[in-house]
Amino acid sequence: MTRPTVPVIVVAGFLGSGKTTLLNHLLRNAAGARIGVLVNDFGSINIDAMLIAGQAESTVSLSNGCMCCAVDADGAQDALVRLLRPKAAIDAIVIEASGIAEPRALVRMVTAFDDPRMRYGGLVYLVDAATGSQLRVRHPEIDRHVEIADLVVVNKADLAGEDELARVRADVRAVNDTAPLVVTADGVIDPAALFDVVPRADEVGGTRSRQLTLDELLEECAHESGDHGPGDHDRADRRHDHLHDGFTSVDFVSDRPLNPRRLAEFLERPPAGCYRIKGVVAFDVPGHRQRFVVHAVGGFVRVQREPWGGRLRTSTLVAIGVGMDADIVDRRLAELVDDGEPDPNGVLSITRYLVTAP
Repeated sequence: MTRPTVPVIVVAGFLGSGKTTLLNHLLRNAAGARIGVLVNDFGSINIDAMLIAGQAESTVSLSNGCMCCAVDADGAQDALVRLLRPKAAIDAIVIEASGIAEPRALVRMVTAFDDPRMRYGGLVYLVDAATGSQLRVRHPEIDRHVEIADLVVVNKADLAGEDELARVRADVRAVNDTAPLVVTADGVIDPAALFDVVPRADEVGGTRSRQLTLDELLEECAHESGDHGPGDHDRADRRHDHLHDGFTSVDFVSDRPLNPRRLAEFLERPPAGCYRIKGVVAFDVPGHRQRFVVHAVGGFVRVQREPWGGRLRTSTLVAIGVGMDADIVDRRLAELVDDGEPDPNGVLSITRYLVTAP
């Protein structure tokens, strides 16, 4: 089995929109996944120094396997290469852009980086619900950033009134009416919607020693410092009750081969509200009857080809998003089944996205 490619997710937003808060939420709720983090300024991450396990050059290794690199734009690719080394065993990489960074440049860098071990994981753009409308007037470039986002997070919804929140949502939809839109407080979104969280073999059903996760260390440190009072459990419970829109998924399974041209169109132009698509597919095309592993985020497609290895030649796809019309998604997925019409060049629409397996 080849190791899955690592998604590289760009998190951007204007100053104070909540990027670091969202990043810390992902780190605290990674469920065992190892997250590589690239930031412009390591000091902006709200993680106590006492939790840092070790430091070498600009790379910091955290106790749950997370790694943070303080980099500038020129050093980002070098940092990605370090994080992608096999010993790090990173499951996902998050790039936290500076509040004044140009997201297009970061997306261009990630999508142009020719390394089969990684793939583009999407641009997550945060908008401050409390000040978003005023900021758009003073900083019109925000609209250009929202326009290219693969996922828009309207954050700090608990600090905005209903009218202001409705106005911000309308502003977002006016410039980007297809990307999933999540309304949240404190950057609380489901990490599993951004990357796959898979339990590690050495942490399931065995007694092999492991390092404490960051979440466990935070809890332990609170006990040691005496900060864990009788009301803390209630406060912790309330953290999970923040206002947020949930992600949904639509699954598709077919024992019949798929039409490669139609699949490419679906991956390149997914239904409104769809954030990412993943799965394995089978084609009945001479010379292309292998197992194709597909990933797509915001129209950026990545495909790997590998043997079936005795597995059933079954196509399985999952579409993940917010506000998707399930009937439309179901219909478009059903239309992917090959009807047997000759299309000798159709498979080229998929093979052009092929990368060599890592």
